[in-house]
Amino acid sequence: MDYDINWFVENRVIMHRYASTVDLEEMGEQLAIVNDMINAADEQYPLVHVLMNAENLKEYPKQIAKVGRTAKVLLDNPRLGWVISYGRDDRMIKFVTSAIGTMFKTRFRVFSTEQEAFEFLNSVDEMLPDLKSEE
Repeated sequence: MDYDINWFVENRVIMHRYASTVDLEEMGEQLAIVNDMINAADEQYPLVHVLMNAENLKEYPKQIAKVGRTAKVLLDNPRLGWVISYGRDDRMIKFVTSAIGTMFKTRFRVFSTEQEAFEFLNSVDEMLPDLKSEE
């Protein structure tokens, strides 16, 4: 399966579905697409959230410094809202994302299930529609 990046809620929430493997170069290309979407979003919405579906992800970069440098373009975007990864109960993903979130002072959370991710995002941004009904 290839990756997929699209609007889950137009101008408000981006859905990024990872392929089974991603290397640093691919990650950089995909995060640049997400960053471009955020920059192109309607400015009436100051923050754009990103849902990262990692259900199919099996192989990914684990070097915190390299992942951080690769993700910097997105994580430095002032319009970036919450970044929420879900779909894998993986300690390494939680560790890497926690470290990078702390480095960049990013609103970053990891959940095991899509339902938990949707419920959390709806709880922190009450202006969003019910994400469970957007599927």
